[in-house]
Amino acid sequence: DAGDYKCVATNDAGVVERSLTLTLQSPPVITVEPVGTVLEAGATAVLDCQARGEPPPAIGWSRQGQPVLGDDRVTLLPNGSLHIAALQREDTSEYECVARNLLGSVLVTAPLTVQGGPARAKGSIIGSINDVEFGIAFLNATVMDSPDSDTRVIQAKITSVPRALGPAMRKLISILSPVYWTTAKEIGEAMNGFTLTDAVFKRETQVEFATGEILRMTHVARGLDTDGTLLLDVVVSGHVLQLQSVADVSVKDYTEDYIQTGPGQLHAHSTRLFTADGVSVPYTWNHSITYDSTKGRMPFLVQTLRAAAITTEYNPLEEAVAFKIHASIAKGDRSNQCPAGFALDSSGPYCSDIDECESRDTCQHECRNSLGSFQCACPSGYRL
Repeated sequence: DAGDYKCVATNDAGVVERSLTLTLQSPPVITVEPVGTVLEAGATAVLDCQARGEPPPAIGWSRQGQPVLGDDRVTLLPNGSLHIAALQREDTSEYECVARNLLGSVLVTAPLTVQGGPARAKGSIIGSINDVEFGIAFLNATVMDSPDSDTRVIQAKITSVPRALGPAMRKLISILSPVYWTTAKEIGEAMNGFTLTDAVFKRETQVEFATGEILRMTHVARGLDTDGTLLLDVVVSGHVLQLQSVADVSVKDYTEDYIQTGPGQLHAHSTRLFTADGVSVPYTWNHSITYDSTKGRMPFLVQTLRAAAITTEYNPLEEAVAFKIHASIAKGDRSNQCPAGFALDSSGPYCSDIDECESRDTCQHECRNSLGSFQCACPSGYRL
């Protein structure tokens, strides 16, 4: 019914007319909604938002209830879109588009996630391996995107490694520090350790070799220093399969499944092979990770980390172990199902450990439960 109207009155003495315009006012309606966006640090984000109404609504943006103020990086475009240049990790937030006119207002939200795995890492490694104390070894690593694959390349060197341990550490090198999980290339909505925890976490690792040796490691990540370098401390103790210094060691590609087992809790496990002079040797390990639960949880119940193109060498003259690894993390093959040994806890949702030892039929004698698994044991003097 809106439009121009004319009233015309006539009689024998003449004609008179008047015109008017009828305008129908309406509250704002969002016609183009902003969508959730995941971008790398340094990229440019454009969050689109358009609305119609009468009078034409004005569009504004807020972040967690506070108005977004324009600056050198943040601009409100004439069409109502929000433009953020040179994205920083701190730009990660929920953004609200608000359209207002005389008849009311309407609001829509969209999350913006800025990814950015640190460009450098450094730390110390102390402890003993095969009953050899090695004082303090020093880790220095660089992290960069791979130009020819959707991975992140971690190059690192550990110095002050005694010659008695250097050859044996070649096969451990990638899991000897959590740099590869912390900085792995994020595929889709998956989160690496830095995005999930802000690089503040504790990781307990146990490595078991098919030949019986067991090595335990504690990793403590202390965030970033003022230069943006990831800070790590590692304590190791236990035994590994001893290798000849001249042995040709090759570490195969592998995957790790990370499972959200509770608020601020993850469990990860994997099995891999290395070859020494052409002979394949399997070994397995698991991680238990704890972090500040207020940081939230992984976007999936299960995420899979892929490690590939692993190279490692020990230089006895420098007493240094060097390695390179390509790492990426994505949602698991069954990302929203709990794996075997775990049951869904809908309060999280999380994957809670199933205690198989609660059933009397699990083992005939002693049952030992572990995360995602269990072991049967025999009394002293007997073997399974």
